[in-house]
Formats: sequence, C-alpha cells, structure tokens
Amino acid sequence: MDLNSQQHQASLANLSHWQIRGKFGFKGPEKKQSASLSWEQNLNQYHLSLNSILGTSILSMQGNENWVTLKADDETYSGDNASELIWQITGWTLPIEQLPVWIKGQSLPNDKVVLAEQGWITELRPGCDSCSGWTLHFSEYALIEQQWLPHKIVLIHKKNQLQVTIKVNTWIVN
Repeated sequence: MDLNSQQHQASLANLSHWQIRGKFGFKGPEKKQSASLSWEQNLNQYHLSLNSILGTSILSMQGNENWVTLKADDETYSGDNASELIWQITGWTLPIEQLPVWIKGQSLPNDKVVLAEQGWITELRPGCDSCSGWTLHFSEYALIEQQWLPHKIVLIHKKNQLQVTIKVNTWIVN
C-alpha cells in the first residue's frame, strides 16, 4: 500500500460512529429483493434496518461482535453469529460481521485490495475463512467531513450466484 492508501485506511479505522441511509439490493439464483437501508454504527454496536418501498419492516438487526438480535415477520431471534442468523431467517448468505468495516471502504488485515490512484479501495477480495468467495467493488467515493467514503458497494459471490448492492444516499459521521 502506498502512503495515500495507508493514511486513508488509518483515518477509516478511526471512524467509529457513523450512519448510512440508502438502498439495499439482493439478487440470488431464485430470489430478488430491494429495500431501503439504514445502518448505524457506534463503536462495536450496530443497528441495521431494511424496509420495503411501502415502509414496512423487512428486518431489523442489532448487535455487536458477541451477540445479535434479529426481528423479522413479528418474530425475534437471537444468536452469537449474525451471518448464520440472517441465513437461517432469510436464506441470504451475507458476511454481516465484516460489513461495518467494508461499508467505509476499509480493508481487514488479510484482505487483498486493488487501489485507485487516490489511495482508496476499488476492489477487495476478503481474506477471512467465513467470507471466502466474495469480491467487493467500491465506487462513487465522495468527500464527507474530510473523509473519502464509498457511495456504492457491490458484493459478488460468483459460485453461489449472489449479488448484494449497497447504494448510500446519505453518510452521517460523528
């Protein structure tokens, strides 16, 4: 990584309180779903909400690295693995635990990245066992409170024929 990238990654690591609002799209071999997205991150605590176009709740999830609670279809589920829980309830395979880092355009230690000239990530191949097979594409970066943040993130899992698109309309950083 060059100096621009190291500085950018270091500043992203310090960004621990943020919110995004936008759109979420999930496309699998047999299922397609879109929703409005709200994600709030406060240190290691997060709250994710997905709502239909009509405003009805599809799911609400909150948790941290040790515990997660998911509400869907007027039922509440709990567990210690967010990715497993969302798969059991929705059938979606998603690397939820890594998303708070990746949404910002930040990489984890074993991730392989392709960098733009400016130092931010344009493509990421995860290095974690639980998220192998995914490739992430970052685009539409914009300067928010002296921080370059992506406004479009596309996660692709070719083997499972999955595509997840996160389109950020609003970033709020504290």
